Amino acid sequence: MQMSSFSYPTRDEVPYLEWFSPHFTSVFIALTPFIRDADGEPYRDGSWTPPEVIGRAKTCGKECAVTWADVASQCGFKSLSAVNQALRLTGSKRIDPEYASIENTEVLLKYCREGHLYPPDEGYPSPPFEWSLADFCRAAGQDTLVAGNSHGASQVQLPVSKLTDPEQTNEFSEFAALDNSFYVVIYTDYHYWLICQTAGSLSKVRPDEFFEGFYASTTTNDFWGIEKTR
Repeated sequence: MQMSSFSYPTRDEVPYLEWFSPHFTSVFIALTPFIRDADGEPYRDGSWTPPEVIGRAKTCGKECAVTWADVASQCGFKSLSAVNQALRLTGSKRIDPEYASIENTEVLLKYCREGHLYPPDEGYPSPPFEWSLADFCRAAGQDTLVAGNSHGASQVQLPVSKLTDPEQTNEFSEFAALDNSFYVVIYTDYHYWLICQTAGSLSKVRPDEFFEGFYASTTTNDFWGIEKTR
C-alpha cells in the first residue's frame, strides 16, 4: 500500500467527505484524549507533554484518559467545538485571530494546571488514543498497519501491538490498513484525528464505539463548530 495516495486536506475550508471521496465514504472526527497525571509538573502552554508523563500514560492506557466532554463541562464550555477553539490558541496557535477565543484558552489552561491535566499534543497521538486505536484495528481484523509521518513519508509497517507497548514511542501522524479499508490522519497543528473508512470497513467496525467524536456531515471541515469572535 502507498499511503501517499491519501493526505490530510490541504485547506481548512475543504469538507472532509469531499476531500476523501470517492474511496472513503465515511469520516469520523476522533478527539485525542487529555491525560490526567497527578505526579507530573503543571502543564505550561507551549510545552510538549513530558516524556515521563507519556511513559506513565503508556502503562495506564485508557485509565488516565480525560474526554473533551468532561473538559468542556469543567470549563463551562457549551460544546466540544469550544474545546477545539481553545486548544487552537495553545502551542503553535494556528488559528486566525477572528476565530480565536483568548478567554476560553485561558480557562482551559487554568483547568489543566489545577487539574493535573495535559492537553493532547498537536499532530501526535496520546497514549489513551493509541490504546483505542489498537482496539479499533483489532476489531477491523488488522494486526499490522502502515504508519508514517506527514504526507506519507518514512512509511513503516507497524504491528498493532506496538501501539500499546510501554517501551514504544509512536510519533506517527498517519496510520492505514494494509488493504486500504481505513486511513487515520492528524494535521500537524491540530488535536483531533480523521478516521476515514470505506463502506465495507464501516459495516464491520464503527469508530464511535472506540473514540470520542462525531461523524462528518457533507459540510464538516476544520472550522467545525468554530464561529468568528470578532
